[in-house]
Amino acid sequence: MYKLKQLFAKIFSYSIVRFICVGGIATVINYVIYLTLVSATFNPNIAYLLAFSVSIVCNYFLSSYFTFQVKPSVKRALQFLAGHLINLCNELILLNIFLHVGVNKFFAPIFVVLIAFPLNFIIVRYALKGNPVETVLRWFKSLKSG
Repeated sequence: MYKLKQLFAKIFSYSIVRFICVGGIATVINYVIYLTLVSATFNPNIAYLLAFSVSIVCNYFLSSYFTFQVKPSVKRALQFLAGHLINLCNELILLNIFLHVGVNKFFAPIFVVLIAFPLNFIIVRYALKGNPVETVLRWFKSLKSG
């Protein structure tokens, strides 16, 4: 049991792993709301925007406390929001590309998340911790070391 606890502690010592967990939670929240709204005949863009807006609040607090272990503040919240607005634009463009090429509106957000993930990590880490060069280097280092 002790070795299992050590293994989990080692795995979760990497911010990229914590980011994946928090991102997974936010993605599930986003996707469930999106599916609910699209099923209720909302326009996919409006549904995506509303779902994104709800999930970002949860994402901010989990990212602050768990992923990057920083104290939430108004400044960090504004930086986080600015970063996520960049991500939202990127994701809406990707969503519309997938819809345009014929991907079903229920599955298009899955492809969006897969493509947008690396950029999202870098932007969010920078928003909460600063130094974009260090952010990119740490991200690559965490990928290499496991």
